[in-house]
Amino acid sequence: MPRSILEKYYGPQVAAESAESLIGDKYPEALAETKLEPVARPDFDFGIPQAGQDYVFSVTLDVKPEFTLDGSIYKGLKLKEPRLQVSEAEVEQRLTALAGRQAVLAPLDEPRPAQTGDVVIMDYQSFKGEEPVAGGQAENVEVELGSGQVQTEIELALLRAQVGESVETTVHYGPEASNPELQDQDVRFVMQVKDIKKKLLPEIDDDFARSLSPEFKDLKALKDRIVADLEESYQAQRDMALRTQILDQLREKGEFEVPSTLVRAEVEGMVESFKNRMRQQGMDPDAVGLDQAKLAEGFDEQAQKKVRAGIVLGRIAEQENVEVKAEDLDKDLGKMAERMGQPLGAIKEMYIKNNMMPTLQARILEEKTLQVIRADAIIEQVDPAELAKETEA
Repeated sequence: MPRSILEKYYGPQVAAESAESLIGDKYPEALAETKLEPVARPDFDFGIPQAGQDYVFSVTLDVKPEFTLDGSIYKGLKLKEPRLQVSEAEVEQRLTALAGRQAVLAPLDEPRPAQTGDVVIMDYQSFKGEEPVAGGQAENVEVELGSGQVQTEIELALLRAQVGESVETTVHYGPEASNPELQDQDVRFVMQVKDIKKKLLPEIDDDFARSLSPEFKDLKALKDRIVADLEESYQAQRDMALRTQILDQLREKGEFEVPSTLVRAEVEGMVESFKNRMRQQGMDPDAVGLDQAKLAEGFDEQAQKKVRAGIVLGRIAEQENVEVKAEDLDKDLGKMAERMGQPLGAIKEMYIKNNMMPTLQARILEEKTLQVIRADAIIEQVDPAELAKETEA
């Protein structure tokens, strides 16, 4: 086949592959020569190689900001830790909640109005003005009065209602409503009461404990597990409170410009997370006309703060010689394998195959660095409500 025909059909593909090969060879060399460390994927600007001509391409990238950070800046931070202790009342509440899951619904002994603790079975249709809300209807919905599982207005409307009765109420949705179509709207609910049942709770004793799991030989064993779970939850809350305060203080340290590519990537991640939460709640972000540009703009300041804190934390890790060792990775993966009921090898293989190890390593490095900072911090135990007010302010 003549060369001209080959060049016509295959020339663009060969040129593109040649450009990719040249960049792949020369870009790492250029980084090594300039001793630059990109913090995100760079932008390449290149053309098609021409015979007999030098090939030139350009790269735009963000690098690690240069700034000084004295050790005294992050040592001796003043932090507040919420004073959280497991109480007997909390254990009893957990037991009652567990018993509630084992409850059975039984007919009323005789007809009467619904009261707190009853389960009302009803159909409903919601309206904005006189127009039905799209998707705003359901049949045979079970509502436990007093549980807080639905809006207060709906519970109050159902309270004292009788079987066969139709009741209605209006619920005002604020700007924080998850469905954008309902934000700052008054929605009228018309409900048809079909049945009222009472809940019969099992007796909380050794037999009840054994019915939940073979690991509980008696009620004491179940209570011990509840205490352990509560302690773990409280420790997570303490850790999160201290982590938030550390990052809040660190992000103000160091004078440098935040790399725009990192901020852009962080914003994109936040937008995607928001859309995923919408999908989990049964909403289609595209169908409701979500303005992604406006949403991204709203996340920009938060992303800037997160990236800035991460950069400062990374510098502290370097100065304190914090490292992630193989045993750190295995320990974290081991915990994950235990939670998922999978072999460690299978979890590790999945992380390597999906290129998730760098993300895991970065998370562990951050956690170890935070532990170094906490070790030198001055920590005051405070009332959780007091700390919550300060955090909100």
